[in-house]
Amino acid sequence: MEVRHLQGIDGARSAEGVTIVVDTFRAFSTAAYAQAKGVGPHYLTDTLDQARELASRHRGAVLCGESKGIKPSDFDIGNSPAEVLGNDVGGRVFIQRTSAGTRCVLAALGSASVVYPASLVVASATAASAVGADLVTIVACGRHGSGWAMEDDATSRLIDNLMHGGGDPDGVSLTIATSESADRLIAAPWAHPGDVALCTDVDRFDFTMVATQHSPGTATLAIIQ
Repeated sequence: MEVRHLQGIDGARSAEGVTIVVDTFRAFSTAAYAQAKGVGPHYLTDTLDQARELASRHRGAVLCGESKGIKPSDFDIGNSPAEVLGNDVGGRVFIQRTSAGTRCVLAALGSASVVYPASLVVASATAASAVGADLVTIVACGRHGSGWAMEDDATSRLIDNLMHGGGDPDGVSLTIATSESADRLIAAPWAHPGDVALCTDVDRFDFTMVATQHSPGTATLAIIQ
């Protein structure tokens, strides 16, 4: 099994084979909590306007996301697992757009054979789903889809190690939870104070998320167990 590591949206465009797209703070932690709450169809979009247009076609849809970390004023909830837990999202169409994670997934879908959005909360399940593939590409989304992010890099390396029978999930979780990235998120005025703890709850869920192209700039998200 060959494992390649790429970075950000530009890297995602070059993804091949089974591709794992990692966004720990916060897109694919938020997505995992939404799936666990039993949302209806779950869409990922490339742009805010694509998210809005989808929402206009689905009565009662939940608009979730951010632009440079901040929830748009017309969105229902931010890119926040704590906000997912605090709102009635079960059974509702869930439309998510983020600056890094959802855009990286859409970029990877152009060339990858399968795309697994991932974070620390689904690390081991995602690694297990990729074992046995000839080629695995792991994309660390990074800050805003371009800058390096410690939490995405550490989660990517953990998933790689888990695929090879190693890895220290608890140790990586603690490292991320006590990192400068975590401190920065906790201090951000637009972030929920509970997000870091929820995002670093390693292996909280035993499912893998899979993204499928829906239309240009839009994908659907589902889970496999």
